[in-house]
Amino acid sequence: MLTVFFREQADGALHRAQHLGAQVLEPLQAGSSRVVKPFRDAWNWVGDLFTAKGENKRLRKEVATLRRAVAQELDTQQQNEELRSLVGLADDPIYDQAKAHLVPARVIARSTQVWYSRVTINVGSADGVAVYDPVVNGQGLVGRVTEVATNSAEVTLLTDQDSYVDAKVLGGGGDMVTEGVVAGGVEGDVRMLFVNKEAKLQAGQYVVTSGRTGSIFISGIPIGVVENVGRQDVALYQNVTVTPLVDFRKIDLVMVVRR
Repeated sequence: MLTVFFREQADGALHRAQHLGAQVLEPLQAGSSRVVKPFRDAWNWVGDLFTAKGENKRLRKEVATLRRAVAQELDTQQQNEELRSLVGLADDPIYDQAKAHLVPARVIARSTQVWYSRVTINVGSADGVAVYDPVVNGQGLVGRVTEVATNSAEVTLLTDQDSYVDAKVLGGGGDMVTEGVVAGGVEGDVRMLFVNKEAKLQAGQYVVTSGRTGSIFISGIPIGVVENVGRQDVALYQNVTVTPLVDFRKIDLVMVVRR
């Protein structure tokens, strides 16, 4: 029959029978298709749902993995930047002239108080660290050691309200304009106290440690820049606000200055 079907003309008997059968079965096929369609669609929807859920779970895992990788990369980049800045401190003439020995350390804990006024580092008396030793990083002065254990030490940051640093303001040529005391505040702000009322100060001038006789800080350690200067006729001193060079929210690697 197949041989005859393919060999006969399009208007042959078998072709006419096929056409007639298709006309008879077409309404039945259409009806059954309409009946089956909701079930078929529901089955496809369920299948697509499970597929989508599986795909979503896989994508969530990939996103989590990528986020961890990005976080690790950012942390590595930050540490590399800090390390590069710390390496340069070893050749800084400020510490070389003072014959200071720099002890590298890492911040291992932060205070729960506002502005992170104190941190704990992973070096202590076993490394030669002592109370009042200055702590710096590649940006400038971080603070001073206030408590020491065998293998750790607590550092009071520049922003702490109990922090006081003898300092001086430098002019454009690097000459001293005036001296004072840089002090932290309860809100994490930093001000320069006891500044001569007649001193000519302006925003942008650099503030560094003065290194007075008997000071725990050697001269020239960067502290910050003058942010604002206020004068009042009835006040004995100028009101000077200082912006620290150190970003205290991100400190991780530091150096303890031993003399």
